This record gives sequence, structure tokens and C-alpha cells, in this order.
Amino acid sequence: MIEYKELKSYYFNKALFAVSRSDFEKNLKFQNLHEQETCYIFGNGASIKSMDLKNFSDKISIGCNNLFLHKDFSELDCRYYQMSPPFIFSRFFKYYNKVQRNYVASIYREKINFFNKIIFFTSIYNKLSIRSSNIYYQHHFGEKKWDFKKCRLDYTFSFLEGATNAMIGLAIYMGFKKAILVGLDYLNMPRGNGHFYDKPIQSNSKLPYNELFFKEAINHIDLQLITLENQKSDIIDFESYSDYTGFKENYRKNTHIVNKKNLDILNKMKFYKIY
Repeated sequence: MIEYKELKSYYFNKALFAVSRSDFEKNLKFQNLHEQETCYIFGNGASIKSMDLKNFSDKISIGCNNLFLHKDFSELDCRYYQMSPPFIFSRFFKYYNKVQRNYVASIYREKINFFNKIIFFTSIYNKLSIRSSNIYYQHHFGEKKWDFKKCRLDYTFSFLEGATNAMIGLAIYMGFKKAILVGLDYLNMPRGNGHFYDKPIQSNSKLPYNELFFKEAINHIDLQLITLENQKSDIIDFESYSDYTGFKENYRKNTHIVNKKNLDILNKMKFYKIY
């Protein structure tokens, strides 16, 4: 017997698709657009502090979250950008189970307007608070757990648990044959913590990150992780930054790669440790 909550969710999602059909149909133009190409997928990991972004300018990039705060972001050929959380442009929002004042919303709006040639993907719920010709919308329609049979930007996109899943889902939908992962430090062993914009955080966790997802993902797209020296991954193929690029690591503090105004705003958010 179908429970009331399930029935309510079913009709809600059916109505949501009906009123937003034209938004999702716009995404059809991205299907297999980059068939057989290779792309970079950028996380926000601390390893980026030791990498020069200009050495990743030879392929299309997919970015996410706060990557565009990096002073050298424009060195990348970043054409697509994932901002997964619903209500991320609202005055208040819930992130990591904390409801707080959304100080970064103004930065995000500014960057989306400035980088108007980049295609931004975000939750259909964010249509209530932001609209632009370079913004496209997604939704899971109740399928919140990843399912590679439901990797459709034009309908059910079940990859919205986090930015990493969503970027890989984008790459698969767009037909990329391979994605080179940069700044996804939690795929290292031991797992990396922290971001390029906050102060160093130590981690000794040896628990694999999202292992089942990546074991399935490699059946749909070839994945390779870029690591720092003396790091490795037990989950997917990896290569060091110096071996891949031919350049040595060049560590810089967060204060050298993100301007102080943006760092001060990030510092107001409860889940970042900037200074």
C-alpha cells in the first residue's frame, strides 16, 4: 500500500515537472554535445593550493561551488558549472544541516553575472530566487540516490547528493568519454580534507569516499584523479600533478589565491575555517 507521504511526493513531482517542462527541455541540447571528448572536473580541495590552474587550460572544465573565487579561475576553459544545493541563493539556507544567514549569495550572483559565458546548472528550486540566460535547472524528482539509469538533465537527474556526483552526471549526459578529476582530495587515501580557500585541515580517515558510486561510474566514463606527490587513490586511477603537467607543485596560502573581501565573507559562514 502506498503511504500518504509517497503519494504526496508523487503528485508534487508530477506537478513540478508539468509547470517546469520547458526548463528541462532546454537541457536536451547538452545531450551528447561533447561525445568522445575529455574534460576536467574540478572540486574545491586543498590540493589546488599547490597547483597552477593555467596547466589545465587545454581541455573543457566543469567547476563547482567556490571554484570561481580562485584568482586564476579565468585560466581555465570552464564552460559548465554546478551549484547543486536548493535555495543556495536565498537569504537563509540550510547547508551541512545548519540553517544560517547566506552571506555568500551576493558573491554567487556577482560571479554568475560576471562569467556570463559559462553555463550554470542548479536546482529548479533556485528559479524562485535567480534567473539568467546562462542558468539551467535540474531536479531529481524524488530519486535522491544516484542511479545511472536516471542521468537525464531533461527529466530525472538522480545525481544531486553533492557537487561531485552532479558534475560526473553532467559529463556522462554530455557524452564525455573521460574526465580528469582535480581537487577531489577525498578520493585520496588517506582521505584529504579542507578546501583551497580555508586553512589547512588534517585528516587520517581511511574510509573510502563514495566508493560504490565511483565503481559504477567507471562503467560509464573513464576517470582519472590528479594527486599531489606521495598521494594515491585506492578507488580510481591516479597520476601526480607533476607527472601529468610536467611542472612542480607550487604551494600558496588561501590568502594568496582568494581576495580578502571574498575570504572575509566566507569567514562569516559557520562551516568554513578561513583564518
